[in-house]
Amino acid sequence: MLSNTGTVSLYLYLFFIVIGLLSIFIAYYLIKKGSLDSDKLEKLLSYFKWVIITLAVSTVTLIVSDLFKERDQDIEELEYFDKYVNDVKSEDRPLVRLQLAKYLSIVAPSGEMKKSWTNYYDTIKKEYDDYIEAQNNLKKDSAIVNPTPQQIKQTDENKRKVELFETPLSSNNAEWFIIAAGDNDIGKANINLDKAIKINHNSTIIKKGGSFRTVLMGYFSKTEAESQLEKVRNELNPMSYIVRKATWCNTIERGSDCLICK
Repeated sequence: MLSNTGTVSLYLYLFFIVIGLLSIFIAYYLIKKGSLDSDKLEKLLSYFKWVIITLAVSTVTLIVSDLFKERDQDIEELEYFDKYVNDVKSEDRPLVRLQLAKYLSIVAPSGEMKKSWTNYYDTIKKEYDDYIEAQNNLKKDSAIVNPTPQQIKQTDENKRKVELFETPLSSNNAEWFIIAAGDNDIGKANINLDKAIKINHNSTIIKKGGSFRTVLMGYFSKTEAESQLEKVRNELNPMSYIVRKATWCNTIERGSDCLICK
């Protein structure tokens, strides 16, 4: 497949225009010199007209045809790669996200799409290297018994890097829940919900697998959820735990009594 066939056709068309103009200048030169009689001149002009019109029409047709073909190819490529964009955005495993970006940077067609995916892979590769380094530093930091304020600050920064890279790009999938309790009866779940709302007003009941779960929502980082987990365990249920929305329940619908996990 030619790259940018519309541009190739355009240059070809301009070439023929130059040839046509050159022919006109030649005819004008011959007329001025008087080396052509009127009969031959008329035939020559008719020939030039035929050449210019024929080439112009055929070349314009070729340009339009190639542009439509190129447009259809671009649409097909965009539709194909759009499926992988969603995979990259929702992927929460750092190494898998990196491998997807590398794959797309290799197989993408030449042009702006390949350039964009290559730039993205270069960026995410650097972030992945920083992520691995931050993980290793956190393991070393955990062995420090009495860390200095500077070491604590550095540990927090390493946690931030790890958390940032482990969070999917899609904001819908990046939300974290605190599952505070699970009851077989919605009445008991409402009692726990009243307690949960005092901690986080963005709390609700989600029915999943026959159990009415008291869920504290609206945490867009694991650290944010962890900051309230201890309080939830003390005031609601010591068995409360944190989950990622995307893995716990990606599709939630509104029911008559509460939200329902599908």
